Order: sequence, then C-alpha cells, then structure tokens
Amino acid sequence: MNRRSAITLIAGTGLSGLVAGCGFSPVYDLDGRGIGPVSIGLIEGRTGHILRQELLRKAALEQGGGAERMLEITLTSSFANTNQQPTGFFNRTQMTVDASYTLTGTNPDAPDASGRVSAMVAYDTQNQAFSDVSLQADAEERVAVILADRLWADLAARVRRP
Repeated sequence: MNRRSAITLIAGTGLSGLVAGCGFSPVYDLDGRGIGPVSIGLIEGRTGHILRQELLRKAALEQGGGAERMLEITLTSSFANTNQQPTGFFNRTQMTVDASYTLTGTNPDAPDASGRVSAMVAYDTQNQAFSDVSLQADAEERVAVILADRLWADLAARVRRP
C-alpha cells in the first residue's frame, strides 16, 4: 500500500468515526429506527397521484422495523391570483396544497401518527384560453415533490424510535 492510500484510509476511517459519534442517523429505516415499511393509500387527483409516486419512492428505501403500516393522505388545494396588472389582468397564480395524513398500523413499538404539511408554488398565467394548462400541470408536479419531502420528514420526526 502506498503512502497516499494509507492517508486516505486513515482520513476516511476518522471521518466515519466522527459522523457515527455525533448521533447522526439516516431518515430511512436501516436498523429498525426509522418509519419502517409503509403502504400508501390512493390519493385523489393529479397532484395526489404524483405525491403518491414520490412517497412510494421514499417508502421503497424502508426496511425491517416490524409490520407494514398504512399511510392515508387527504389533499386540499387552493388558488389565488396575484400580481394584478394595470389592465386588470392577473399574470401570476399561487397554488397552495395542504396534506393531512394519518399513519396507522399494528406495530406496538411505533405509535400511530398524524399531521399536516403545506406547500405553495406560483406559476405564470396567460391571457389566452387554455394556455396555462401546462403551466398548472408543472406547478402540480413541483408542489407534489415539495409536499413529499416535507411530509416524509415530518412523519419521520413523529415516529422516530430511540
């Protein structure tokens, strides 16, 4: 082993020791301390479908931790026109989506959890008929990805076991 490899090995070992010693643990369940296996129910609407797909990607990383639990989510969307022009036309729309969730299951070591997260995105509005359909579809995708991250982090914080 040459000198450079030895230094790299020692530095890597020391760094991993620091990370392990600081109490760092991954959000995903690798040794029974995360959320555990989760089944995600159907969520209404296009935004709900995209949100479910994102959550299924996150849930696929969970292993062990007992019996599978059920995650039910209800979405509420609202739209608000913003940035009114002198002509009276609004050229920006804010989309706010609230997600209420409940995690239930049969695992006695992990209590049931419920909560609510919210995300807001804005998109341009065009003055022509049907011109903002693709802009709204893009906004739905963006808000679903944001909601998935927030919901999973909130859920992990609520069900985290010592």
